[in-house]
Parts: sequence; structure tokens; C-alpha cells
Amino acid sequence: MGRLTAAMFQRFADPAAEQRYRREQRKSQVKFVRALMLIAPAMLGLYIAINPLFIGPSFGAGMLFTSIITLPLLGFYYWYVGQPGYADNRWIDVTFFCVIAALQFFFIRYLWESGVSGWPFYAILCYNQMLLLTYACLAFAAAVREFAIWTVISIAYVVGTLLALDLPPGITVYTVAFYAPFAGLVGYVNWAIDDKSRLLFHGGLKLDAERKKTETLLHNVLPQSVARRLQSGEAIADAFDEVSILFVDVVGFTKLSKTMPATELVTLLNAYFSRADRGCDLFGIEKVKTIGDAFMAVSGAIVPTPKPAKAMVDFACYLIGAADDLSREFGLDFKLRVGINTGPVVGGVISSKRMHYDYWGDSINVAARMESAAPHNGITVSHSTWLATRDSYRYLEPRTATLKGLGGVPVYDVDLRK
Repeated sequence: MGRLTAAMFQRFADPAAEQRYRREQRKSQVKFVRALMLIAPAMLGLYIAINPLFIGPSFGAGMLFTSIITLPLLGFYYWYVGQPGYADNRWIDVTFFCVIAALQFFFIRYLWESGVSGWPFYAILCYNQMLLLTYACLAFAAAVREFAIWTVISIAYVVGTLLALDLPPGITVYTVAFYAPFAGLVGYVNWAIDDKSRLLFHGGLKLDAERKKTETLLHNVLPQSVARRLQSGEAIADAFDEVSILFVDVVGFTKLSKTMPATELVTLLNAYFSRADRGCDLFGIEKVKTIGDAFMAVSGAIVPTPKPAKAMVDFACYLIGAADDLSREFGLDFKLRVGINTGPVVGGVISSKRMHYDYWGDSINVAARMESAAPHNGITVSHSTWLATRDSYRYLEPRTATLKGLGGVPVYDVDLRK
């Protein structure tokens, strides 16, 4: 019995998902419910128009009065289904149709007493309740439980009215035997609509979850602004006039990797790069890529930075401090070489596989050469970076370094002495 009830009155395991489903379904049904509320007055209007042709004044006045009372209720319901509170009001539909059924009783009585249709009262009652039940089937969107309650009320209403009329038992049984299966059929239609809607909604939830995973993965690979541009189909190519580029490398990493167990080496690198990632967030630095133990980052490009050169030197000092911490934590001599250059670069995304936002230009090469010229646990910057940060940092006397492809150039080492 419990399984049958669960199958009939389905609910999502997540209450938030259930509430969202109910709201979305009821909002999507508003236009259909409002259409019903326009069809009903049209039908009443037709009754009112043709009544004088077939029904006497006494009965016609009663039907007209009942119709006039019904119209404001239909108008109220038409208005209310478009209000924000409608989706969360679980009982407005049951209440509305109960009131309409009560008014409908007087309308049916006047129609029967006029004798114009030639139908017995129970036949007119059954026909009109079937019509009302069909209306309710569409109005009770995402509300199978409430529709089931209304269906039970409707059947009880029909049975109670027939018993009150003191009809022959055969007529009562026949009418109920005709009406109850119809109510069950309409109830099944209401359930089937809800069941299919839930399947579609569940599929939408899974699709949304996968889309969010894809977007999260894309944003982990690419800067958020770049990811949005790429999703819109834009070709990604940017030019930046003043960007600071950092290269950092672990001193003696090859030797270190041969002496340390694999798991301990991975733990060390994970701790190192985790600290580097935190530093990027702290100083507004954009991590570009890691290659083995090497790390490349930029400032002043996609991620706006007021003073990109200073932010990069701040970050470099942070990395040297992190290296000292790791040396103490792991009990080894963990040192870095850091090189920084400032200048124009071109950035963009190329290739359709394993995409990432990369940078090109001579400024990149100079930064890489600065790293190779840096002392152990030292920071070496180019002349352009020195000019941009000389008021913020102390430097040792400049020295000339012979760099591959550049020859002898002046380089500047940040004074890290306390």
C-alpha cells in the first residue's frame, strides 16, 4: 500500500527540488488555467443569451442570478493564478472548485425545474460535474494529491446529492457507477501529466547539473571572463601593453625527485602549488600554467591589477616565504628561483583540445631568462620591472647577466635581507 501511495503521490527526495518543480509547473499552467477561466464565462454567457428563448422568466432569473454570482469568482481566480503566491498555495484550487460546485447546484436545479432539457436531475448533475472535473484536471497542475482530494469530494458530492433526492437505488448505483470510473480516468490523466512533467523536470535538473560541472571545469581551466567569451563563440585574442610575468622554478628538482619517494614528492609539490594558488588569490595574480615543478603567472592582464609589477614582486616574496616554510615542514632544503619581467604581451586561446589561456611575446622570453639568472631562493627582475617597483622595494646593486638570446643585460635582485 505504501508503494502504491508513493507511486501515486510522487515527490522528489530533495524538498527544494520538489518546491521548485511545483512552482515551475504551476507557473507554466497559468496560461491554460486562465484560458479555462475565459471559456467558462463564454459558456455562461451563451446560456444567458439563449435562456429567454427556452426558459420562462422565473427559472431564467434564477439561472441569470447564479451566473452573475459565478462570474466574479471566475475573474478572481483568473487574477489570482497570475500572482506570486499562487504557486505555493496548495488549497486554493480545492476551495475554488468546491465553491463553484455549490453554485453549480443551484444552476442545475433551475435548469432541471425548467424542464427545457428533458433530462432528469441526476443526469444534468452528472454531466456538469464531469465538465467541472475535466476543468479541474488541467487546473490542478503539479497537485495530484490535491486533485485526488477534490475527486473524492466530487464523488461524495454526487453520491450525497443523489441520496438526498431519494431516488430509486438502481438509478443512484447506475449514476455513481458511471461517474466514479470517469473520475478515476480523469484522475489518471492528471497523474500521467504530472508523471511526465516530473521526468522532464528531473532530466532538466540532471542537464543543469552537468552544465554547471562543465562550466566549473571550464572556469578552472580558463578565466571566467574568457570562458564567457568562448561560450559565445568569440575568437579569443587580446593585446596587453603592460603585464608583469613571473617564472619560478624549484632548485635541484631533478635531484630531489630521485631521492624522495613518489608519494612524498607529490605531497611536497601539492603543498607548494597549493600555497602558490592561495598567493594568486591574495595578490590578484593570474596563474597561467605549471610545467613539472615550474610555475608561470602574470598580473595586469585578464585579471585587473592596479600595480601589476608591485603585485608580482609581492607575490614572489610570498613564494620565497612559502619555500622556507616547506623546508621546515618537510625537513629538506627547498629553494626557488624567481624571475620577473614587465612588458607587452599577446594573450589568447588556441586549439580546441585541452584549451587554456596562454601568453606570447618577447616579454615572456625575458621573464624566463630572469628566472634562470636568479640566485637560489632569490628574485631577479628586469630593468622594466625594477623601474616600476624601485620605490616599493629595496634592490641589491644591479649586475650584468649573460642571458641566452639576449647577451649581457642588467638584472636586479630583490633585497630579501630582513
